[in-house]
Amino acid sequence: MKWFDVDKAGLAKLLERRGKEFILAELLQNSYDEQTTKVVAALERLPGSRYVTVTVEDDNPAGFIDLTHAFTLFAESSKKSNVQKRGRFNLGEKLVLALCESAEISTTTGTVIFDKEGRRLSRKRRERGSVFTGVVRMTDEEMAQCTAMVHKIIPPAGITTVYNGVTLAVRTPLCSVEATLPTEVADAEGFLRKSQRKTKLEIYEALPGETPSLYEMGIPVVETGDRWHVNVMQKIPLNLDRDNVPPSYISAVRAILVDEMREFISHDDANSTWVKDAFQTHGAKLEPETVERVTELRFGFRRVSYDPSDQEANAIAVSKGYTLVYGSQMSKEEWEAARRAGAILPAGQVTPSPKPFSPDGQPLSTVPEASWTDPVRKAVAYMRRVGERLVGQSIRVEVTTDRGWNFAAAYGKGQLTLNQGRLGQKWFSGPLAEINALLIHELGHHYSGNHLSSDYYDALCDLGARLAQLALEEPALFHLS
Repeated sequence: MKWFDVDKAGLAKLLERRGKEFILAELLQNSYDEQTTKVVAALERLPGSRYVTVTVEDDNPAGFIDLTHAFTLFAESSKKSNVQKRGRFNLGEKLVLALCESAEISTTTGTVIFDKEGRRLSRKRRERGSVFTGVVRMTDEEMAQCTAMVHKIIPPAGITTVYNGVTLAVRTPLCSVEATLPTEVADAEGFLRKSQRKTKLEIYEALPGETPSLYEMGIPVVETGDRWHVNVMQKIPLNLDRDNVPPSYISAVRAILVDEMREFISHDDANSTWVKDAFQTHGAKLEPETVERVTELRFGFRRVSYDPSDQEANAIAVSKGYTLVYGSQMSKEEWEAARRAGAILPAGQVTPSPKPFSPDGQPLSTVPEASWTDPVRKAVAYMRRVGERLVGQSIRVEVTTDRGWNFAAAYGKGQLTLNQGRLGQKWFSGPLAEINALLIHELGHHYSGNHLSSDYYDALCDLGARLAQLALEEPALFHLS
């Protein structure tokens, strides 16, 4: 005794929300899964009616081996154990039949007819191949949507596909890549199980008017809106409606896509949702070259991360043309990927501030005053007396010859340090304008440590004005003797 019946009209109403495009997709993929070399499909309006005739014919020598599968829901499918065949539920034709007013499937093992009287078998047989013919209610808009879907199909290699008399163009992938992805395969008892299998992914340019999509062996499944079409050459983990996959699967595909196509990614791509999704979910697996490429597109060739431990380094970086990247501009996962690849270094490492006066600063090897040359002694004496008048307090001056210290001078806490290793011996002999320029620059830090702040800018203006006034009032101060 059967457990339940299926209401064809009720099923048809449920299917209406999917759109009519799936009709041709289901029938074409059934032909593609067989030993087929040519598939001919057509969609034709019945004159003066709201109905169309759907026809799909293939040349598979064996045809339908078991004709009962044409009308038995969820019969055991021979395709379930083969990850390189699209079918797995033995459901597609039955869903198409639910939308038909009448239909006929003719194959090498016989013919089955569906009409208002029900279902009946005929002894009529074909020598090879199968043909499905169905009458479906369809608007002109739905016909156009079906046609657009068919032209989006990527015909399998070796199978000629003709639609409404036009042979679908063979598409050439931009590239192919091998990767391991989740799939579904039947176990020994016929139950579909999740598995991880190595497969080939084909990457295609989207044609004008197409939205980049995820494909299963040539059949479009779901629009992604990414940069390219991705055609997975094995079963993908589909929902029952065959129109979507888990978000985690799309993220995995995106990570592969970003790695493979990094040289072709644009600035807009680097800031797009799909690239960010790849970083956030699979950043730890992305190639360092990929992380470097995307980071450069987003933030430029010269970039550093904001360094809270060295505020002056942040300001120096900006003054030298670096883009300062703040923590909020990337997710935790994106930052981890960037740090792992060395794609964004902290400002304190790239443009470190002079730190001989800070608690964590590196001590400098200074030259004892007794060892100073005469030009050094004269220049230091000048800077002490003029600097004292400019800031209103005495200043200490030290000299180092540390070439490994990347700064010519530094000022902090009333101490001016001059780096003879960077300035050179001749600098101490003048001209006085160069010595005054360095003195004003460093004494500006008596008021502000930030090169880019308005306080520092105002201090430089004020010190320059004071120096000019001092030169007018006490010209005897301005000599190196």
